[in-house]
Amino acid sequence: MRKIYNMRFFLKFKWVFLFIGFRIAGGRGAFWGFLLGSLIDSMISPPTIKFRIYTNYSNANQQQWGSGAGSTGPYTYIDPQLDEAYRTLGLTEAATDDEVRQAYRRMALKYHPDRLASQGEEARQAAEKAFQQINQAKERIFRARGLK
Repeated sequence: MRKIYNMRFFLKFKWVFLFIGFRIAGGRGAFWGFLLGSLIDSMISPPTIKFRIYTNYSNANQQQWGSGAGSTGPYTYIDPQLDEAYRTLGLTEAATDDEVRQAYRRMALKYHPDRLASQGEEARQAAEKAFQQINQAKERIFRARGLK
């Protein structure tokens, strides 16, 4: 019994050019024909691009639209600045509010500019910069969580 092949498979340029290249120049021609045909195929039918839709619903929206599994979708948007703020304090998003406060206090004590003033002007300036980053991270996390 003969197998019936899908003809669209054979109508790709890579196979047509492979056959023509083989008839003209043998194995080398088949190789270059296949490459040329693949290039043409990729230009004519570009690869499929898939998109993911990210959503960022606040708690109010979740209550309004329902907090079921389908309300926010499988993907949630993560603010890169908020993610950086968590990394600055050495935390994850799963940290509780008390853990955030403790981490802020610990980092603030460690990098407070007055504490490092005796080590020189460069150390003080570096501590000021780190202290500002820690304060900004705390403010960003507190704002996102609705804390004071």
